[in-house]
Amino acid sequence: MKVLHYPLTQITFFFVFGIVFNRYLNVEFNTGLIFLVGSFSVFIMLFLLNYRSKSIHLQKLFTVVCLILSFSIGNFSAIIGQDTNDENHYTHSENLDDFIDMKVILKERWKSTDKNIRFVADIYNVNEKYATGKILVNFRKDKSTTDFNVGMKLALHAKVYSIQKPLNPDQFDYGSFLKNKSIYGQVYVDDSSLFVFNTQEKDQYYYSAIFRNRVIENLKSSGLNQKELGVVHALILGQRQDLDPTVLQNYQHAGVIHILSVSGLHVGFVLLFLNFFLNFLPNTNLFRVFKVVFIILILWSFALVAGFSPSVVRSVTMFSFVAIGMYMRRKTYIFYTFYCSLLLILLFEPSFLFDVGFQLSYLALFFILWLQPEFEKFWKPKNKIANHLWEVLTITFAAQLGTMPLSLYYFHQFPGLFFLANLLIMFLITVIMGVGLVLVLVAFWTVIPTFIAKILEYLIWLLNFIVEKIASFESFIFKDISFDFWMMTALFLIVFAFGGFLIKQNFRTSVLLLVSILLFQISYFVFDFNSKNKNEMLVFQARNSSLILKRLGNKISVFSNDLDTVSIKTDRNIQAFNVANGTTIEEVKSIPNLLFFDSKKILILDSSAVFIPDLKPSIVIITQSPKMNFERFFSNCKPEIVIVDASNYRNVVERIRETCLQQKIPFHAVAEKGFYRIKN
Repeated sequence: MKVLHYPLTQITFFFVFGIVFNRYLNVEFNTGLIFLVGSFSVFIMLFLLNYRSKSIHLQKLFTVVCLILSFSIGNFSAIIGQDTNDENHYTHSENLDDFIDMKVILKERWKSTDKNIRFVADIYNVNEKYATGKILVNFRKDKSTTDFNVGMKLALHAKVYSIQKPLNPDQFDYGSFLKNKSIYGQVYVDDSSLFVFNTQEKDQYYYSAIFRNRVIENLKSSGLNQKELGVVHALILGQRQDLDPTVLQNYQHAGVIHILSVSGLHVGFVLLFLNFFLNFLPNTNLFRVFKVVFIILILWSFALVAGFSPSVVRSVTMFSFVAIGMYMRRKTYIFYTFYCSLLLILLFEPSFLFDVGFQLSYLALFFILWLQPEFEKFWKPKNKIANHLWEVLTITFAAQLGTMPLSLYYFHQFPGLFFLANLLIMFLITVIMGVGLVLVLVAFWTVIPTFIAKILEYLIWLLNFIVEKIASFESFIFKDISFDFWMMTALFLIVFAFGGFLIKQNFRTSVLLLVSILLFQISYFVFDFNSKNKNEMLVFQARNSSLILKRLGNKISVFSNDLDTVSIKTDRNIQAFNVANGTTIEEVKSIPNLLFFDSKKILILDSSAVFIPDLKPSIVIITQSPKMNFERFFSNCKPEIVIVDASNYRNVVERIRETCLQQKIPFHAVAEKGFYRIKN
């Protein structure tokens, strides 16, 4: 585990820890600045003392201070990296809850939804005042006729909607997803509420979009089938808008969805392709420098083609440093350049650390650099084809091993045939990427000849065919795996301990491996115990519907009057809850008027407004807008809390809210605040 003892490894770890520390404790600017200045001052003092004296104790103390300084730099970079700390950020603007006038520049096109065309835009003016920040702009398809493009300057009259927090437990947090991309709000506009300026922002994003649109039009004119054309757009241009939904699902089930998102994998392919192509150059210092410079220029040209999206920029930055490390021809230097790229990216964009794609890319590359050479030692095939296949397999295994804990935690599934899938398609992907990049360059200037386009089309058809066949073996796709944070952490310990044991088999690495396995077992048993011994009742947020879950251990009963059994078992919110908590649906029933949970009596008032007059319920759940005198009812029964679900009309909700306020009864509107949990 020598690589884990590199000084730069430790510095990087503490830098990252500083960012995480700020994320969850939200350290103030002045506190972070004082800590940074203090640690830097101590660092300078000890550096001067250590320079004059070679005391071992001073050297150890200096090392500790270096790590503290790294932590403080990470913490402070996270503070100043928060866009909202800027006093000119649009979130500080007046009257933000009302319709406002803003001026924006379209920067990046996102995948459209059924109703909206979506762009990420930079705000530069709000209500005639200078402003900053990113916002998600939704152009309604049914009310917009404008052809929107990157670089357009628009004047909008719209209301900024904050990104709503998850309204159900264990639901995907879309707000956090956008926050990690420095997006804190969104607007919905149509042609009547916008004005398009004649001038455009001609930056790198604009020229990238021009290049990409021209390539796409020429590729369409070459006669490529729509299904294969969509894969070309995703593989090389980073555009998934035209991707067939069935194709996308097949790639997900086969465990190779990563190849359809331009990221570290594709940039790595470009690097390997260029490195192989330039092998004919003489092995002199001059030509090696030329080789590195040429590779880096091509990598950033690829970033231009792919639209300078954050994931591509991160990957190109990462592999630019790797290319420099390869030039130095020492494994240590490759690791140092790897850490330098990580530190550089996080120094300017600390929020990237919490991006799933960023985490997976760097984990995959780290384990490829660390363990792939060790796996490769197990077999040395003499045949070139066999050697290439073995290299692909070891790279795949190292990357999959390193990212498996994180994948299980985020996606809760494991493709059992990922080895076979990657072995079959990686060589094909290499060919497609090489051919595709050349054709993209040609497509910028002219329409690709039909017979050449057909070659690319056949290669992609073959790729889709292989993926489809692998995805058809559904029994090898393990879905809905319950996996919490502590299980993920313990599994990472196993992976690192296994890597150390693989490199050097001794008593210490053996003990570490056994202890990590024991910790994983403990984390699993704790999760299983909590799953089987937790009782609760939840009122879910279901749009215009009533949905109540009663959990006894790892079994749940679902109560609803609006959804059938099939719909409930496939409901995404319930599935997310089951996966996160290790529960399964035992029964589906209609909502009764009275439920019992622990010692609590729970009255459900529906549209019939039927209840037992003398009943004194602990909790009242109101559904389907009953017509009754709430003032009299609440004064008679005096419940501990009143819960109103999403099936009620808005005016009814407001009337119940006012009544509860007058009678000082706690009130919870599920449609506004999200689900309500009743604990025993």
